[in-house]
Amino acid sequence: MQRFSLFTALIICLAIAGCNRGGLPGLVPAAGIVTLNGDPVEKAIISFAPTTTSPGVRSASAMTDQNGKFVVTTLNFGDGIQPGEYQIIVTKTTGTGGDLSPEESARTGGGNDRQIVNHLPSKYGNKETSGLAVSISSKGDRNIELKLEGEVDAIPQRPTGPGR
Repeated sequence: MQRFSLFTALIICLAIAGCNRGGLPGLVPAAGIVTLNGDPVEKAIISFAPTTTSPGVRSASAMTDQNGKFVVTTLNFGDGIQPGEYQIIVTKTTGTGGDLSPEESARTGGGNDRQIVNHLPSKYGNKETSGLAVSISSKGDRNIELKLEGEVDAIPQRPTGPGR
C-alpha cells in the first residue's frame, strides 16, 4: 500500500511539473485598459518593449477586448510580464483590398492594391513617439491605464516594410 501511495505522489508531482512546462520564471501579472479620447478601444494591440537590453528580458504584448481591457502575455496567454521599465506602442489597423491581377500588376508596375487603415493616432504606433511607458514592479500591475488622445487619420495607405 505504501508503494502505491509513493507511486501516486510521484505521478501527481510529475503531472504538476509538466503543466508548468514552457513557462518563464519571474513573470508577474499585468493588465489594464486602453482608451482613446475617453472611449475604450476594442481590438488594439499593445506591445511592451523593454528599455534595457539585459539578458533574458523579453518583450510582451496584449490585445484589448470589447471594453478596452487587456491582460499581458509574454509566452502563454495571460502569463504576465517581467518586472522592469517598458516603452509601449498601441496599434489598431485593418486591411482592405487584395492582390492585383497579373494584367493590373504589369500595368501598374507590380505589387498589390492592399491598403492599411490606422484607427488610432499614428504617433502611438512608434515607441519613440508614443510617449507611453510603464514601470512594472516585482508585484506586477493590474491597473495600467493607457489614455490615448488625438485625431485619427483613417485614410487608407499602402503598407510599408520589406519589399516596398
